Amino acid sequence: MRTPLYNIDLDNEKLKRKFIRGNKKVFDTIYMDFSSAMYSICLRYTKNTDEAADILQDSFIKIYENRKSFKPEFELASWIKRIVINTAIDHYNKNKKMVLIEDDAYFEMEVEASIEVESSETIKSNLIEILQLLPGGYRTVFNLYVIDNLTHNEISDFLNISVNTSKSQLSRARKMLKVLLQEKNIIIKSVKNEESA
Repeated sequence: MRTPLYNIDLDNEKLKRKFIRGNKKVFDTIYMDFSSAMYSICLRYTKNTDEAADILQDSFIKIYENRKSFKPEFELASWIKRIVINTAIDHYNKNKKMVLIEDDAYFEMEVEASIEVESSETIKSNLIEILQLLPGGYRTVFNLYVIDNLTHNEISDFLNISVNTSKSQLSRARKMLKVLLQEKNIIIKSVKNEESA
């Protein structure tokens, strides 16, 4: 569980209201507490640190600009994460970095094993590095579905693609990731793939 800096409980109703009103000290604390984790999310959606830093900066500008739409009864971390993910998707949609190809052959393939990576800081770091090697479309759909827990219907809406395209991109991303992980000798284990979402 994340420990807030300066011993400030960011889920405190009073502090949330200060954030909504634009209190600079509270906003600075929010930035300090969340920027590192949000930067990791940005890195997952891009190929380099400069782009990730740009997405992070744009995200926190949006967080500040949209603070009045935040409802104090909700969790601040989830709201911030959603804005960061939306900003990352907007960044790629604007820059046309993704090439998404619809592939009906996906539905003729056998259901494959998904990838579960053992948890450790080294492996997490390696996974981010490997994700950056994936083509933009594969990487984005993998992030949204596997890591950020969106359904294929939600991904379809986010990226303005068909559900079939989302599924085929995920399938290709998993195959490519499996090869890349094996090349780096990262321990993986198979788990049942659930493509019904």
